[in-house]
Amino acid sequence: MKKGRNFRKTMCFIMACSIMLSSYSVSIKAEDGSGDECSEEKISSLADFEAVDNLIEERVDALAEGNMNRYRKLSEDLEEHGCEDISAKEVQKLTGKAPEDLLKSQYQNRTYNSGISLFSAASTNVTFTKVITKVKYKGKKYKVMKITASPKDLGTLYNTGSVTQSYKGNSIKAEAPSLLNTVAGFVAPESKAIQSISLFFAVGGVLGGLKKTTQIEKVKVNYTWSVEEVCSFIYIYDKRVRNYGIGASYNKAKYIVAMNIPNLKVKNGKRYSDIEQKKYSKWVTAPNYGNVNNAIRYFKKGSAYNSWVYNIKMSGCNGKNIRNVYLQHPSTAMQLGYWN
Repeated sequence: MKKGRNFRKTMCFIMACSIMLSSYSVSIKAEDGSGDECSEEKISSLADFEAVDNLIEERVDALAEGNMNRYRKLSEDLEEHGCEDISAKEVQKLTGKAPEDLLKSQYQNRTYNSGISLFSAASTNVTFTKVITKVKYKGKKYKVMKITASPKDLGTLYNTGSVTQSYKGNSIKAEAPSLLNTVAGFVAPESKAIQSISLFFAVGGVLGGLKKTTQIEKVKVNYTWSVEEVCSFIYIYDKRVRNYGIGASYNKAKYIVAMNIPNLKVKNGKRYSDIEQKKYSKWVTAPNYGNVNNAIRYFKKGSAYNSWVYNIKMSGCNGKNIRNVYLQHPSTAMQLGYWN
């Protein structure tokens, strides 16, 4: 009888311990597949991929504005959501060896140097952010890792420049010429996002007396532009290889164009100079950006889902090209880690 009571007490103690342990945050060790020492990966119960996306978007904005205090604060907010910034080398460790064709292209282009790290591009101007959580899909739970690549300096994912354009000729109506026209093209599905800003819209409020029918003879515009790209990769943990496999890749981009008009002439009327203009900006997001269900569904079929913004074309006076920026839209995070 005494033995029976002791056995029941022991079982109750074990069950109580199990309940207590289950209330703590889960930590899982995953091997990198290369035989190296295991790295610990935290699964965050606070991870909200949409909230993470918004915070990263705000952090990119802070970078573009040069507001590093806000940038650091947003980095802290990301940590509270279970995110951490990781190196390109850590990305490779988590996702497996880089594609052989990347190494091959380096040899063919004679850009490979054994003394240069293959992670040079990413280490200098790209920030990788990792967050891991569990997602339920069709009654089954999957361990899902999201890696987001965003710019931390000019280069791979962040480009800027300036150009001056002018229109001069027969008079046209103020509402007719587009001082700024942006067209963003999507790879899949094929579609476009367009924004147009007419001269009247840009300066009408500033000049006051300018009407849509006012005849314009000459206008000169200074443009300063920048394009920032954010790339998102959804990886699914594959128990067979004890590592992550790519399920989906997405991207989005923000263009910012600031205009200044140093010279504007109205037919039979006034000349205006140094008209200061505000900045025009917009985030352009690939369809289904960040969709986890698509990632799991395609991963189970042995493929990957891709949805990308391909380019952003900016034009100004009389349709003259300001810049056509082709985006990186890599299919895996590791592609940004290679020398380019």
